[in-house]
Amino acid sequence: MGNVAIRVEKLGKLYRIGERRRRKTFAEIMAGALFAPFKSQRTEVRVPSIQETARKSEGMVWALKDVTFEVAKGEVLGVIGRNGAGKSTLLKILSRITRPTSGWASISGRVGSLLEVGTGFHGDLSGRENIYLNGAFLGMKKVEIDRKFDEIVAFAETERFLDTPVKHYSSGMYMRLAFAVAAHLETEILFVDEVLAVGDVAFQRKCLGRIGEVAKGGRTVVFVSHNMAAIERLCTRGLYIDKGASIPTGSVREAIGLYLGDSCNEINLENEIISKASIRQNGTQIEIEAEYKFDHDLEMPCLGFVISDYLGNPICGTNPLIDAAPAPAIPTSAGRVHIIMESPKLLNGTYRLSLWFGDGKVDYFHRQDCITFDVVNMAGLKQLPAASVGPVAPKCHWHFS
Repeated sequence: MGNVAIRVEKLGKLYRIGERRRRKTFAEIMAGALFAPFKSQRTEVRVPSIQETARKSEGMVWALKDVTFEVAKGEVLGVIGRNGAGKSTLLKILSRITRPTSGWASISGRVGSLLEVGTGFHGDLSGRENIYLNGAFLGMKKVEIDRKFDEIVAFAETERFLDTPVKHYSSGMYMRLAFAVAAHLETEILFVDEVLAVGDVAFQRKCLGRIGEVAKGGRTVVFVSHNMAAIERLCTRGLYIDKGASIPTGSVREAIGLYLGDSCNEINLENEIISKASIRQNGTQIEIEAEYKFDHDLEMPCLGFVISDYLGNPICGTNPLIDAAPAPAIPTSAGRVHIIMESPKLLNGTYRLSLWFGDGKVDYFHRQDCITFDVVNMAGLKQLPAASVGPVAPKCHWHFS
């Protein structure tokens, strides 16, 4: 395969809704994993005909369809997409956990996977035993595992419980050990699926740092995450998947842009307390407006908002209670809330708006990242790029002496 670590051609996966299969025993899983390194890395399945697909389409859903891409050796690919887009299915096929319905994938190199918390762990075995078991799954010799053992334990911070069965571990301990094993054992290719969804902030930073070290070490990484800041920081290229189909992109930022969607300054909601919301830039101000309808009169229609950058990092937010805004003269069950934001002044770029609505005691509505919008010259024509100074312009008073 030359310089190509992963090659995928017209990969598809068709699932029957409600399908159930007999679960494999631990002995079967272990036997399959032990012999996996000696099996062919390439999986090819005959592409079904249109007639066959039509006959079987009832009660079926394509989790992936005609996905094609390549990953060069040493490249870090960020896989981006909405929930249910097919990202995890793709990694399961590449990890040989499940077989494709059509197409094929070729992988050159020894693979390590962290697809779910503790994938490959056995609850009745101790942390120490699971480290060696996972190494065996990867086809590693005991001497190789011995060389990495202390580093794994130090990263996981589980030395005190190393000889305790992992079924007694907390979810955090379980996750730390699972990630440490996957990230430290010597594989040429590493698949990581939403590892940052579990664990505290300190552990998440630690995981990001380790993935960065793995990438700089020349190993190939396929990284699935909804954390756009992590994707942009770690990945050299992006792959956007939408409803099972892959959309080619030239850069990580382009893939992130597809994920966030085209800019939309207004939304209409059906059967919601907030029926319409909009945001627009008016010179050096930003105006947010929302229409509400409730089943009883509200003394304070409390509309809160948070503005985030295009990666999802919060910049600012408030609500009328925090700002001590005066309540309407007459309580009503329906009306409009209009907000004018004069500061902070946002630098040129793409931003996201999240909305919340309540009465100060009860939360009735919350919509995360409901509107994506662009800002142009709110902070004036002379401004530094947001990538180098952050997303907002500070208001300063200058004195020289």
